[in-house]
Amino acid sequence: MIKEFMTQDHRECDNLYAPLEEALMQADFEKALELFVPFRNAMLKHFAMEEEVLFPKMEEFMGGGEGPIYVMKMEHSQIKSIINQLGEAIEAKNKDKALGLGETFMIMTQQHNMKEEQILYTMAEQLPIEKEQTLEEMKKVEV
Repeated sequence: MIKEFMTQDHRECDNLYAPLEEALMQADFEKALELFVPFRNAMLKHFAMEEEVLFPKMEEFMGGGEGPIYVMKMEHSQIKSIINQLGEAIEAKNKDKALGLGETFMIMTQQHNMKEEQILYTMAEQLPIEKEQTLEEMKKVEV
């Protein structure tokens, strides 16, 4: 339930990046900026659903510390930084920098998503958290 929802959300974020990358390749910075905003917002909402709802519920049973959730939060921070730099590169109309950051974003995000989908979401499904309530709370998160 949580795993399917969050995995689908990963795909939706990926699908928002593809046309943005296409606009960058064509050096259409106006279109890229238009596409960047919903992409960034979708990514930030995804991170917020995890950091504000899912992770705290999981930590109730797993504890905090420097385990898998800590690693995911660190990676979120790194990915957010890349997204911010990407936005700046688009605004500066710097095609090469934007495409380079986009490539870094894709590599990091694919590795990150794989860890979440194969490990973290599976753990969430196995923990005694109220899954439906957690899902509803995640859907209400706004950025």
